[in-house]
Amino acid sequence: MRNIFTAVHTLNDKRELAQVKRHHGSLGRCFLSICAGFTLLISPLSYGATADQWLERFSDAMHRYDYHGVLVYSREGQLNTVELSHDVSEKGEKSRLSYLDGLPREFLHQDDQITRKISGQEVASDQIHGGNLLGRFSGGLPKIKQYYQLQVKGTGRIVGRQVQIIEVTPRDNQRLGYRLWLDEESALLLKSVTLDPLARELETFQFASFKFSKRDVPLAQPDTQHEALPDVKLPWLPDGFKLSAVKTALPVSETHRADMYNLSDGVSTFSIFVEPLREDSLKEGTHQHGATVVVVRVINADNAGRVVTVVGEIPLHTAQKVAAAF
Repeated sequence: MRNIFTAVHTLNDKRELAQVKRHHGSLGRCFLSICAGFTLLISPLSYGATADQWLERFSDAMHRYDYHGVLVYSREGQLNTVELSHDVSEKGEKSRLSYLDGLPREFLHQDDQITRKISGQEVASDQIHGGNLLGRFSGGLPKIKQYYQLQVKGTGRIVGRQVQIIEVTPRDNQRLGYRLWLDEESALLLKSVTLDPLARELETFQFASFKFSKRDVPLAQPDTQHEALPDVKLPWLPDGFKLSAVKTALPVSETHRADMYNLSDGVSTFSIFVEPLREDSLKEGTHQHGATVVVVRVINADNAGRVVTVVGEIPLHTAQKVAAAF
């Protein structure tokens, strides 16, 4: 459900960059990213609707319903149980995502603010400059269809409810694919599977319990007063990926700060961190856990060494090419 979880796919506590192998926040980033994504207008849905119409209806439903449920998150044989709630009011939307097993972790998302708590203690609160914090399914159908094929793949049943299955297939090998199970009544997302370029399953979100109610409130108008993004020239990006958020001098540990660049193609997102090379900097290498990849590149230069880290839900070879371009 990746901003199909906002998002928050991506908002991990960036302080975890120094412990990148653990990735405790990748689900929080991802799922808030999935569930918060689309910004399209709704069109009436009739039986036999196209994939376009289902996604339009889904995008509207994410902003009009209160919902609450417990879901199971699976990747590489590891299971996590997560509680998710989403509330809509005249003041806007807010979401809460809490791990129900392991170390108590919680993500709170309201407006463009992401707060992370561990064992009840706030450990991070970030406000990201940019028009779209989470990025998932936020590009509008024309842009999405430029880089992805959309298909209705059939029907099914999730958590006792009838669903439509929508396939989101990339048109190249520089991005991942998604399979979405949308509730027939509400068009809310009940299950999501992330697929690699060979259509192999990388990770799955699925509700085990789910309740929802529609709120008859006017949609909050988007804030158009965001600080303008800086004019940043990045060496190489896959086609369609544009800068969606920037943060400079972001604390990634008690002593380290990095510049962060969030990129999105309207569906998928990833982040680039650039920081000075230090004795205790991350070692060069690659890591993958489910759909999340991490590529660390160390650039040695006279008195100006840097560490470039690419983190996100893109194919490993794509992340490696992004890092190698620096």
